Amino acid sequence: MITQIPATMLLAHIRPSRFLACVVLAFAGVSGATAAVGGAAGVLVVRGAVGVVEGPFFAAALYLFSSWYTREELAKRIAVMFAAGQGAGAFGGLLGSAVLGGMEGKGGLEGWRWLFILVALPGFPLAVVVWWVLPDYPATTMWLTEEERELAVLRIAEEANQEDEIEDVGAWAGLRMAFADPAVFLILFMQLGLNTAASFVNFFPTIVATLGYGQTKTLLLSAPPPMFAAILGIINSWHSDKTKERFWHIIWPQVVCSIGFIISAVTMDKAARYTATFMMMCVYGSYSCILSWVSTSLPRPASKRAVSYALVNAGSNLASVYASYFYPKSQGPRYWQANVANLIFSVACILLATILRVYLSWRNRQLDEAAVKDGEVNGSEGNHRETELVAAKWQCNPSYRYTL
Repeated sequence: MITQIPATMLLAHIRPSRFLACVVLAFAGVSGATAAVGGAAGVLVVRGAVGVVEGPFFAAALYLFSSWYTREELAKRIAVMFAAGQGAGAFGGLLGSAVLGGMEGKGGLEGWRWLFILVALPGFPLAVVVWWVLPDYPATTMWLTEEERELAVLRIAEEANQEDEIEDVGAWAGLRMAFADPAVFLILFMQLGLNTAASFVNFFPTIVATLGYGQTKTLLLSAPPPMFAAILGIINSWHSDKTKERFWHIIWPQVVCSIGFIISAVTMDKAARYTATFMMMCVYGSYSCILSWVSTSLPRPASKRAVSYALVNAGSNLASVYASYFYPKSQGPRYWQANVANLIFSVACILLATILRVYLSWRNRQLDEAAVKDGEVNGSEGNHRETELVAAKWQCNPSYRYTL
């Protein structure tokens, strides 16, 4: 959380391909070093270092996406990237169990040390690939032709009505703009509500274990719901992009997952509880739609958008601090208190999405009314002074209209 905003601000001065390659390399090295620790103090130090090097990745990747893709393309790309993490979560338990069982004592090392070594190894060649293959920004990706670079820049500028794109104001000015915009904090707390409601994922094998099956069967039953969530997230985000709509694509998954939390809280029936896990996983159907709303609500300047992504991602991860205590063993097997808490935060996400939609609709009306006033006063002279004054408050183009 601490490293995300300053790291994203650095993107104004560092090529994304180099930056993300170094992040991947550092994460692989520090994560692999966990295998060498010899006590609790060493674990705390290394895990803290893992957080430092892991933190910058996601917000930087989101900002890079927003630099290349239009509002009709962004949500589904975020969903695909996030689906990779959900797939890892779905099969991570089985992989970990296999490594712990099969590598125990090999080379004189415990199985858990091998687990960290094997997890870290792919990061090193991947960092090399990222260094040479990952695109930078549309205007600075050297392996594109000049015509391709111009097209990549033009399509983003036209999509946001930014042919007269203001100069980048710098990282610190972008930081001040982000903290002064109410839309940033509405999205932040909306995402915080979603992340809190989704905290059950950290305890998912424990939740599935309440069905009463053995360890292997529990791990197998833990895989389908996250995979369902990944597919649902991609489909919902694709449709959100296609229809250029965010609000309803955020609301309906939260309604379904809220029903799942209620079912999980009130019954111990195996079929009902397992069905509820799929409904609870619908919480992730809203994930990429919320994050893509950052780009369309904060289109420019680029430094403001970069800081906003980091602020939303870092702030919403506060959920990881307090939600880690939602599932104490003393409240099992129903965990009704955790389900009620998740329900409350999911409802909060719905309410905040509603407020944001009303707020952005108000902005659109202000821009429309200013445009009408300019037309009445200036006729066909082409003077847009009133619209420009309104647009300047939110750092958008006078012709821009917010996605709802």
